[in-house]
Formats: sequence, structure tokens, C-alpha cells
Amino acid sequence: MSSYEAPGHHWRVLLLDTAARAGDSLPDRLLSISSAVLDVQPVALDRFPAALDATQADVVLIAAHSVAALTRKLPNWEPMVLAVGRPVVLVLDEPPDEACVGDGQWPLGSAWLRRDFGGGEALAAFRQAQIKLAFAANPDGVVLLGADQAVSLANPAARRLLNRPTDDLNDLRLTLKPDDRGVQEWTAPDGRVLEWQSHSRGPVGSPAVVALHDATERRAAAQALEFRAEHDTLTGLANLVRLRHELDSALARAERDGGRVAVLYLDLDGFKLINDTFGHDVGDALLVAVAQRLTGVRRAGELVARIGGDELVMVAESFPPGFEGRIAERVLGALDAPLQAGGRTLRVGLSIGVAVYPDHASNTEGLLRAADEAMYEAKRGGRDTYRLASGHADAVSQRRQDITAGLRHGLLRGEFQILYQPLLDLRQGRFVGAEALLRWHRPQVGVLHPRQFLDVAETSGLILGIGDWVLDQVCQQLAQWRWNLGEDFFVCANLSATQLRRADFAGRFRRVLHSHGLTSTAVRLEVSESVMAQEMGRALSDMTAETDMHFAVDDVSQGLLSLRNISTLPIRSLKLDQSLVAQLPHDTLSAQLVDALIAIGRTFGLSVVAEGVENAAQLQFLRQHGCDYCQGFLLSAPVAAADLPSLVSTPELLRGLLPALP
Repeated sequence: MSSYEAPGHHWRVLLLDTAARAGDSLPDRLLSISSAVLDVQPVALDRFPAALDATQADVVLIAAHSVAALTRKLPNWEPMVLAVGRPVVLVLDEPPDEACVGDGQWPLGSAWLRRDFGGGEALAAFRQAQIKLAFAANPDGVVLLGADQAVSLANPAARRLLNRPTDDLNDLRLTLKPDDRGVQEWTAPDGRVLEWQSHSRGPVGSPAVVALHDATERRAAAQALEFRAEHDTLTGLANLVRLRHELDSALARAERDGGRVAVLYLDLDGFKLINDTFGHDVGDALLVAVAQRLTGVRRAGELVARIGGDELVMVAESFPPGFEGRIAERVLGALDAPLQAGGRTLRVGLSIGVAVYPDHASNTEGLLRAADEAMYEAKRGGRDTYRLASGHADAVSQRRQDITAGLRHGLLRGEFQILYQPLLDLRQGRFVGAEALLRWHRPQVGVLHPRQFLDVAETSGLILGIGDWVLDQVCQQLAQWRWNLGEDFFVCANLSATQLRRADFAGRFRRVLHSHGLTSTAVRLEVSESVMAQEMGRALSDMTAETDMHFAVDDVSQGLLSLRNISTLPIRSLKLDQSLVAQLPHDTLSAQLVDALIAIGRTFGLSVVAEGVENAAQLQFLRQHGCDYCQGFLLSAPVAAADLPSLVSTPELLRGLLPALP
């Protein structure tokens, strides 16, 4: 141990200097600018690691020329650069657990010394050098502007962003305007998006510091989210959200200018048969091909949207009276030629319903409803054709009256049926429940899904009677199943907004459960995301306080529920809409959204269910990312109640699925 004495504090120093020369060592240099007492312990390179582990020194000094040798000696050790004094002096403390990595060279941190050296000039030099290191190592670009707006200094990150890899910045100027003090965006010639902000204490034209960074990826992600919010992820067409917005705007223009707006409701003829025959991949490819054809015949100002399944809507405006038929014929002609989908050549027709403002309805909902009714008339008339709505809402009103009467008689005549689609527990690898799905076997019409009659049932109030029947049937069936499926087997049933608003619903539900010997956990009530996002919080909270119900948010995809709602409402499950699951695992944005929703569920203690699982890759992704349950055609289509017990107890089915589970 060598001793270098000077008035002031006493310091213990561990020294690594592989090229020390007499009279020009690190302590000699420090003594020239410091009043400290230094006890220096020189150590050889091969002994430095052990000495560093055992040292009780206050400061470790490493000569700059020794760092390369030290790095070769300890390739996995990343030194923590704390401060730089003279050009050949590095003052280091032990590396922290997590170092903030500077510009690809040295991890950079803030100086930490146990006591003051007592040498003001030395510390000032250390601080000045550290500022230079921070400037050079900052991952964001930093530019110093002179009074003439010329770039006087730029760190390496800024030179890369400005495409100036060298130090030659004499001809580079950034002209700042009075309104440039906030965050600004600039698109470079190569397409990169740069964000920058000026910081100056003086008036415009004074020297300033400009911070800039590459926002290309963030901007692209934001644009992707914005696009997804208003577009169908499969076809790229507008979705229902954008359709309503654009149709509202078109009607406002037509009312102001005395114009006309046509809504064409399109349904693919024979699509279900193609899906069932060739599989959903071919069906999806067919939808994409149809979307491309329709986009190709679309005129300026027309909008094509996909609102679900094989249902599409076109909106046209500013056309002469009677011209709506020509628009429909143009759309029908778009599918005259065969389509290529999934390696197959397919032909598909269209049934089109047309409603016109102001002839058939005066608002968005009325036009969509009238066009929908006209589309069903086209299907009954032979398909691959179109029908105009008749009268101003007369046909729509008559159609709704027919459905209302049919629903009332259907309840009395037993025309309703409940199918069940099993739910797989992805952690246990076994079926633990099922979703109840309502079907209406209407005479002379066929099997109708809820989306074809639910709005009429809601507005007529018949949904209350239908809902009571569904819950009673589900509880009765579940009570029978529990003898062979076990006490923990559960059924999910959909709950409408009208039922949810019913003051005595909780009491009715409790009595139905009790009459069949079931607890509230046996039947899980699913409420759509859109209904849950309305003013339903108090109703749910009151019912949950009275009866320990299990509520699940169904069709989660639009982001209508805030995290605050999720944390405060009595929700126990999130059910991911099949539109999110359909693009897994290859669509990056869908994967990120599903992963985020699973993480939200985990954070708030909610189980997560994925619906619409149709292939093994989707199943594997969901299980690997922690999804709790799933359902879909990969597991089983909805089946009759009598067929479910044997289905969920079939070992061969599970053995066929389990290889897809890692």
C-alpha cells in the first residue's frame, strides 16, 4: 500500500494502471488537483477481479488504457462509468444491478462518492466530463442550436436521425417558428417519423436545445389501432362503427342539400354451405375475394362495410331518383365471374336489399332495418337478386309485426331450442362447461339465429318471456347433467339489456336456481360489452349484492369498457370476441391485443374465455399466453342437449386435441 499525503481527508484507493510510469501515475495526477490523503493499493490485472470483490477501498481508479485489457479479462463484466476527470482517469464504483446502457459503448450512471475529495477543480472536471458522456450516450437525439439556428453540436443519436453520420454540421440549420415549442412531427424523406421539441429560455431565434427521437414504430402502431377501430380485420373493409358514422354524415348532407342516400344490405348466397364443405379458411379467403371485387366496382363516394359474418353493406349518395336499382345491378354483376379462394374456384351469388332516404326511412337505424328486411325478401324471391324496400317503413313495420306474432306463438308451440357448445379448460385439458345458444325453428322459414329476431324481441318486450324460458331450461338441463358431468360443470347463458333492467330479475333467477337445486355459480350470465358499457353498473352491483351471481362480459373487442369499469363492476370473466381470435397467431396486432386482455384479466382476477377457436395454432397461442377457457368449431359445433354428455366425455376427442397443447 503506497501513501500519498496531503492535507484533507484520508482515502483508500484500489488502483488498476497497466501502463503506470514513474511520476505520471493516477495518484500523481489526482494529487496535483486535490488536497486529499490517498492510500493507494496498486493491483495487477490478473489479481484485479479478486481484489475488487474483497476491497474495502473508498474509490476504485482504473486508467482508461486499462479498460480494454480488463474487458478482455472479464468479458461478462460491464463496468459502471461514474465520472471522468483527466482524459486518462476513470473513477468507478461497483456496478449496480441494472445499468442504464449508453450509446452502445459504456453503461452510464450518475457519480456516487462516499466522501468529498476536497478538490473542487477535480470534482468540477469529473462533472463536466460526465455531462459530456451523458450527452454522447443519450439514446435520444440532442441538438444544440446557435443564435443563427445553425447546429453547433449534435450527439451521435441526433446525427443518425438527421442522416449526418460525421461531425460536419456546418451547413445544417433547423429553422424554429414561434409555434414550434411543443412536440412537433417531421417525416423524413426515407419515411421515418421524427418527433422533436425545442427548449429555449429566450425569444425565438435565441440559442436552443432540440430533443428528437424516432417515433416511426409508435406512429405506425397508433395508425394500426386507429385503422382497426374502424375497419374489419379480415377484409380491410369498413366495420359497423365506421358505417354508422359515415351513414350519419351522408344523411346530414342529404337533408341539407335535398339529396338521396341508398343503403344496400348484401348477404352471400350459399356461404354457409361453402364454409361447412371446405372449411373456415376457404370461407375467409372467399370473403376477402368478395371484398376485393366489391371494392373494384365501388364508385367515388361509395362505402363498403362488413358488419358480420357474410353480411356486407354499401352506402351510396348523390344519385338521381330511380338510380338505386342500377347500383344494385352493378354490385350483382361484380360476382358474375368465379372467384379464387383457398386454391379453389368458387361461384357465389348475392341477395341485396335496398333502402333509400327519404323514401323508406329518415335515419340510420331505419335505413339499415329496411334494407335488411328487403334483403330477406330477395332471398325468399329466388336469391342472386335484389329487392327495394316497399313504402316508407311500411314493409319494415309489417315484417316486425310478423316476427312479433311469430315469437309469441313460438313460445307457446315450443319452436325454440337450446344448443350447447362445450368449453375447454386450457389449464386442466378437460371440458368443464358449455354455452347455451338459442335457436328458433320457425315454420316455413327455417332455423333463425338470435341476431335475426333479437331486436324485435327486445323492443316488443317478448325477450322477458323468452329469457325466463331459457334460464329455466338451462337450469333443468344442468341439474340432470350433474349426475354424470359433476357438480362443477357450469353453463353460460346470455342476458339481454331488458332482462338486466328488470327490477325483480335477481329474485327470479334465485328462485329458478333453488327450484333445481343449483347454486349461483352453476349458471354464468353473459352480458355483451356494449350493454355492460351502458349505465348498467348500479343494476349489476345491486343484483350481485343480493345474489352472488357470476357475470361475464361477452364479445370483448371494441374497447368500450374502461379499466375503471372493469375494476368496479361485479365482473368475473372476460370473453374475447371471435373477431380477435380469428387472426391469431399471425396478426401481430391481434396477438398483442389478446395478450393485453389476458393480462388485464389476470390483474383483476378475472377468468378469460376465447370464443371462435377454429385451428390448433389459435389453441396453442391461447394456452401459451395464459387464457383460461376456449370454445369454437375446433372443439365442437353447438350440439343438442342430449348429445353433450357423450361429447365432453369422449377420450378420443381430447386425445385429438391434446397434441396441440404444449
